[in-house]
Amino acid sequence: MWAVAAALRLALVRQLVVLAYADEYRAAEVLATLQRLHLGSDVPVGNAVSLVRALDWTVTLHQSVDLSDQYVPSTAFWRQFVASLVPAPGTFDCRASAEKFGLTENFKRELNGELPPGSSAVFLLVPACSLDRRIEELHRFGGRLLHAPVTGVDARC
Repeated sequence: MWAVAAALRLALVRQLVVLAYADEYRAAEVLATLQRLHLGSDVPVGNAVSLVRALDWTVTLHQSVDLSDQYVPSTAFWRQFVASLVPAPGTFDCRASAEKFGLTENFKRELNGELPPGSSAVFLLVPACSLDRRIEELHRFGGRLLHAPVTGVDARC
């Protein structure tokens, strides 16, 4: 019984996987490729965004939304989630602490070090049970791969 409960808790944990690129356009290209290739069926379109940090430090999110999917994290969620990790002008009203999502200051610092002006990144929320397979598949897209467990986010395996 304990093993089943532990397996269920693992299935409900999400991992944030970030692919960071030195190029402003690479993340959007990678996200579009992932969507075309249908990188597994357990990464819904709504669980991925691309981010661009422009030369003026502004941050832009790009998200595709499948209107037929009833489980789609809202734009407001992604705005608050990303603003808690990546400081950007005009996001003070929605900024939460990274700790709210179970992310450490070290992870936040490392992520910001990978996102200087003129860079981009893909953010994916994946079930912990498929993390190893996802990381193996994502390495072929290059970039700097970071990942950390996330709490307080609904997850499915």
